[in-house]
Amino acid sequence: MDTMKLNLSNKDFCIYLITQFPFAVDDEKEMMLSDYMMENFNMPSEEWCKELSGLTDENGLEEDPWYGYTYVHEINDQVTLFAEFHAYNTVYFFNDIYLGNTGGHFHLSLFSWTELKEIIANDKSELSPLFLLLLPLTIGNESEREEIESRILDCLKQTALELNEDQLDQMTRLMVRHLIFQDREKNILTHQEHLGLVTCRNHSERNLKQVDEDLIKINEIISLATGPVNGSGWFAMR
Repeated sequence: MDTMKLNLSNKDFCIYLITQFPFAVDDEKEMMLSDYMMENFNMPSEEWCKELSGLTDENGLEEDPWYGYTYVHEINDQVTLFAEFHAYNTVYFFNDIYLGNTGGHFHLSLFSWTELKEIIANDKSELSPLFLLLLPLTIGNESEREEIESRILDCLKQTALELNEDQLDQMTRLMVRHLIFQDREKNILTHQEHLGLVTCRNHSERNLKQVDEDLIKINEIISLATGPVNGSGWFAMR
C-alpha cells in the first residue's frame, strides 16, 4: 500500500484525481478535462490502476470481493472520510454516510466552497490530496471564482506533474468550470427549515427532491465535518 504513495508526490495518483471532474469542460473547444489529460500526459499504467482499484473480469465488471484501496482521513474526532477507489469511480463516505461518487451515475455537487475550506482547514498532512480529492464534490459561485481559481492553481503547482503555464491555465479553468455552472441558480445552496442546505443540482445527495430524512442526515454529518479538525490522513484497505 505505502509503495503507491497516495499523495501529491505521485504523478499517477495526481492524474487519477484530476480525471474525476465530469463537469470540467471547455464549452468552446468541446473538450473535457479527462480528454485534455489523456492528450497531454502519460496516463497511469493498467498495472497501477489495478493495484489502486482492484481487478475486473473478462466482461469488464469489478470482481467480487473488491480489493481496491480506500483512502482514510480523520477529519476530526467525530468524522472520518473514506474514499474508495473502484475500477470506474471514486465513492465517498463520511463515517458510514454515503456522500457521492464520480462514476457514470455520479452523485456530486455536495459541499459549498466555504464548507470545503472548513473541512480541509487544519489538514497538516504532507503533500495531502484531501483538497483535490474532495474538490469534485464542491459547488462554487461567481463571487468565489477568484479565490477558487487561486486555490486550484496553488494545488496544481504542488503536484508532481511539473505543469507549464499553459497547462496550469487550461486545467484551472476546466476545474473551475466543474464547480461553477453557467446557470447561476445551480450554484446556490439554500437553507430549508428543519432540513438544512439543499441544491437544485441533480445528482446530489443534497438535491431538494431527496427524502427529508436523507437530507437531514447528510446535512448533519457535513456540519460535524466542518467543525474543529485535529486528525491526519493515512491509507488503509477496507
